[in-house]
Amino acid sequence: MQYLVDIRISEGPKRTYRIDAKTEEEALERLKLRLPPQQRDAFVVDAIKIDPATVVDEDPYGIFGGE
Repeated sequence: MQYLVDIRISEGPKRTYRIDAKTEEEALERLKLRLPPQQRDAFVVDAIKIDPATVVDEDPYGIFGGE
């Protein structure tokens, strides 16, 4: 699953990163690893959300007659 993470670094412009992860916490940890060392503790998360284009519904029509 991919997360879209919007961040700001020291009141600069907003940046959006696409991160592959299973949970939001894992996405934030992976984002920290992608940033330079001096920016890892200085960023502010504006928004984190699942990228809707990467969500796969295995059975888009549901299950019928499951009695």
